[in-house]
Amino acid sequence: MNPSYFRIKSSMEEAVKRLCLWNGTDCKERIETEYSRAVAVSLNENGGWKGTCLYVYENDGWTVFEDLSGGYSFLEPEQWKKFAGTDELIYAGYNDAVIYAEMIIIQNGSVSKYFMECDDAPEYNVNEGDGIADIENWISVASFIDHDDLVYSDRGVVLIF
Repeated sequence: MNPSYFRIKSSMEEAVKRLCLWNGTDCKERIETEYSRAVAVSLNENGGWKGTCLYVYENDGWTVFEDLSGGYSFLEPEQWKKFAGTDELIYAGYNDAVIYAEMIIIQNGSVSKYFMECDDAPEYNVNEGDGIADIENWISVASFIDHDDLVYSDRGVVLIF
């Protein structure tokens, strides 16, 4: 598995507007869909991604961006801070096939947790901050993601950049 997402404590309208500004471009396509069709509507006629693709929805005051195509991995915490502003943000992702996990938590405009573990590039491994005290290895990031009750919606919108 290789799930990856970021969520921000903001309305979906505001979060999508901010994401477009942060990316420096509007989305090429905006497709309302069911979760089960999110990947299918993100692929072109040759089976490749149409671009950077996100499945987006609101859940309990958070906007969740599921990163379908993998375009938001390995961004620096300072970049995430610019997107978050003063809103709380969590970025989390893992890939159990290559032993990689990443988590960044922004609270009150500051990075409270920055974790990365990558077997292929151990020189980039880092574990700083207290954002979630029990994040100590890729398995704890995977467990956080797999048990995050805010990350799932039957209906949402696919944004393609």
